[in-house]
Amino acid sequence: MSKSILTAALACAGLILLPACKKDAAADGSAGAEAAKPGSDTLAKAIGSASNLSTVAAALKSTGLDAVFDGKASYTVLAPTDQAFAALGDKKASLTAPENGAALAAALRDHIVPGTLTPADIAKAIDAAKGEPVKMRTVGNGELSFAKSGSTITVTAPDGSTAKFAGDAVAAKNGVAIPIDGLLKKI
Repeated sequence: MSKSILTAALACAGLILLPACKKDAAADGSAGAEAAKPGSDTLAKAIGSASNLSTVAAALKSTGLDAVFDGKASYTVLAPTDQAFAALGDKKASLTAPENGAALAAALRDHIVPGTLTPADIAKAIDAAKGEPVKMRTVGNGELSFAKSGSTITVTAPDGSTAKFAGDAVAAKNGVAIPIDGLLKKI
């Protein structure tokens, strides 16, 4: 079996654990607020229109990954907020510099999961796993681990970097962007 087919199969297997739900993440990272109804915009346009996701929107555009979100396939983007990028200080300029486009694209691919998943979907999967972390493959072939403490959902990358859900998800016709308070890559 080819690596891309195996990756797709693993991603789909992770999605089976996540039933659809109508809730979304609250500003405190919890999964308790009502979800926005999917709009008519593509995920690329929805991310670009979100006031707290302008840095990740620019990063997606500069790497060409935004074009993926204009297609028919659905994705979930764990989108670092503008504050998460600002917290990098001088490292932000280096990460987003044009000469580092390949590294930025690789980092962003590990923030993207195939399929549409709301924070409530992820919370339900964790609950169904009796509180054990739920693991999912990214389009960059990394594995993210989602855990819950109370109503706060935390995502951990293979390198140990973590982020919490940080605000209301942005719903689009072909996916959802979940704001997170950090980057899932040690810089």
